[in-house]
Amino acid sequence: MKIGMVSLGCPKNLVDSEVMLGLAQQAGHELTRDPQGADVLVVNTCAFIDKAKQESVDAILEMAEFKKTGACKTLVVAGCLAERYRDELKAQIPEIDHILGTGDVPAIVEALGGPAAPVARPGGLIQVLRSSAFPTLPTLPTPPTLPILPTLPTYLYDADTPRLLATPRHYAYVKIADTVRSFKEIIEGKYDDIPEQAFYMKGAIEEVLATAEKLKATA
Repeated sequence: MKIGMVSLGCPKNLVDSEVMLGLAQQAGHELTRDPQGADVLVVNTCAFIDKAKQESVDAILEMAEFKKTGACKTLVVAGCLAERYRDELKAQIPEIDHILGTGDVPAIVEALGGPAAPVARPGGLIQVLRSSAFPTLPTLPTPPTLPILPTLPTYLYDADTPRLLATPRHYAYVKIADTVRSFKEIIEGKYDDIPEQAFYMKGAIEEVLATAEKLKATA
């Protein structure tokens, strides 16, 4: 099947999008930048501030239109908005077929219908789709108060995880943690009140370095 991706929000979210693209390609699916011709459209959402939530809903509704006007048969919504408003999104946007939270990244293959027959893989970078405004928005509730400490990550990726870069060849992101702590606090070791498992990368520093070396080799 042909898969199209809209990735919104921060670079951490973009890494998740790149991993989902990598897993989809590994499973034999074809990637496309043409939403009109995509069999499956994936929207990886952001819910950081109100404008980000609205942008995410805009993109979901925009991609949902291709179920009427294009080849799209399946609409997948992932990321932070999906994590925080799973039930509301499903109830208010019935065109959504699958909702994947921030810890459900590997479930993208199952959402796509499982492994597909192998296809020719084009060279170069895969650029994700982008979104534009859509006039009608469902009303989302006020988000709940977040805990001071992050919960443990439920999905851990490493240097060997399939990943397709969506950035230009001269740079790429390394997702070192899934936590509210700043990078400065982490490298200075100021995370005593956060369980060690809160590090997103397996093996922490060693895995970060291995990932960076692997990314460098692809430049």
